[in-house]
Amino acid sequence: MNSIFLIQLALMICSLLLTAGIIIYLKQQMQLIILPIEHVGQKLAHPLLEQPSPIHMNDLLQTNRTQQLLIFTDTACPHCIPSLEQFLETKKQRKLNVSLSILLKNGQKKDQELYRDNETNLRIIPVDEQLINAFQIQEFPFYIMVEDNDTISYAAPFPDGLYSRLAAN
Repeated sequence: MNSIFLIQLALMICSLLLTAGIIIYLKQQMQLIILPIEHVGQKLAHPLLEQPSPIHMNDLLQTNRTQQLLIFTDTACPHCIPSLEQFLETKKQRKLNVSLSILLKNGQKKDQELYRDNETNLRIIPVDEQLINAFQIQEFPFYIMVEDNDTISYAAPFPDGLYSRLAAN
């Protein structure tokens, strides 16, 4: 009877030690993954946010529009088209007034006719790696709002924060 009790006690102590060891290991692994507490809830801002645009919009787009939304995409990006379609649908539903230009990495002349219509006021412009690097684009799609004074007021890989900034028609 005593031996059974001692075996049970030894098994409980072993499982407690094993559980404590697993918790310590997972805690160490989580510290490698999770940002320190001072960064929780913060996003790293794009380096050009609230800075002058590296390219003058008149030179890039040959237009004098006051506000331009640049949507950087890549022909190799599988989720760029769905993201763009969702943005265009939201723009249409909310009747948002914004001039759009798609800056298409690896684009061809034939790509300029994609999404061309009178409602969206949208242009597709093939761009090279040099322009992508000038705007410091690291992922696609990427949305950049350039104001009339050529200052970048919005820069993110998703348009969610734009909706409250855009005026309705």
